[in-house]
Amino acid sequence: MKYLLFILSIFGFAACQSDKAHNDHLVELSGEAQGTTFSIRYTDPAQRDFSKPLDSLFTAVNKSMSTWDTTSTISKINRNEAYVLDPMFEQVFRKSMEVSEATNGAFDVSVGPLVRAWGFGFKKGNPHLGPQKVDSLRVLIGYKDLKLSDNKTVLKRKGMEIDFNAIAQGYTVDLVGQFLESKGIKNYMVELGGEVFTKGEKPDGTLWRIGIDKPTDKEAEGRPLQAIVNLSNKALSTSGSYRKFYIRNGIKYSHTIDPKTGYPVTHNLLSVSVIANDCATSDAYATAFMVMGIEKTLSFIKGKPLEVFMIYGDEKGNLQVKMSEGFKKYLAE
Repeated sequence: MKYLLFILSIFGFAACQSDKAHNDHLVELSGEAQGTTFSIRYTDPAQRDFSKPLDSLFTAVNKSMSTWDTTSTISKINRNEAYVLDPMFEQVFRKSMEVSEATNGAFDVSVGPLVRAWGFGFKKGNPHLGPQKVDSLRVLIGYKDLKLSDNKTVLKRKGMEIDFNAIAQGYTVDLVGQFLESKGIKNYMVELGGEVFTKGEKPDGTLWRIGIDKPTDKEAEGRPLQAIVNLSNKALSTSGSYRKFYIRNGIKYSHTIDPKTGYPVTHNLLSVSVIANDCATSDAYATAFMVMGIEKTLSFIKGKPLEVFMIYGDEKGNLQVKMSEGFKKYLAE
């Protein structure tokens, strides 16, 4: 489960001429937003700088679904105060319910109280949260008790909360892509906190190359990669507990909370990367698959427009990889 701190975005701007004969230009925007970094690259002969409108877009998302902004729509809903439901909130809510139903609650936007209570507070593999506390929090968890009716969001039990942290970044990436396309941009890459969507190709005519981080318990220079994928017209999202896992009997386990049991998962899956048609979908399913584990995930995606790449720790504590057959075609040689 991801934690996001929504803050004002800070932009950097650069433009460089490509080598293609049609003289397109690559524009690069980068900075900080939603408690993480972003990188936006697109080809535009006019070299337009979209920093200001994109900053407004980030701000609008924050005002809708940032739990750190006490004036946001989601904060008012969680406090049972008067609010006006905005279109972005409604879209993310409906997508969240769709993924929750499909995964039978492995993805659940009401799980926040449990995640915060655990606080990833493991020491040498020993959880500190007792059964009584877990049971008291479990009654607040359950996506089926969240409803959207008559332009209002209903939380059926007092103390329930909605938290879009596991889908908001992916949704924001989609919004940025839609904005760029509305300006006539046909080739671009948008990355926010590791969630990515690409369209078209790079200025040199090749596909966009996206790295998948190797989960490691140590900070390393250069961010070691487990794999690189070639991507176009697809989204890629990764969910994992990088540097946030514990070791029991020599096996690495991630700090991922199962919404249904209230406890951390006991499988040894460390990260899941999902390719989908849009980033909100890939983002949400990456979180769900971290809960479901390897075999359930591989069974679930059969016949669906989803591909997965999973990194796990074996019985000797070494990193291993398992992926769907369709994911292989995206891997860079």
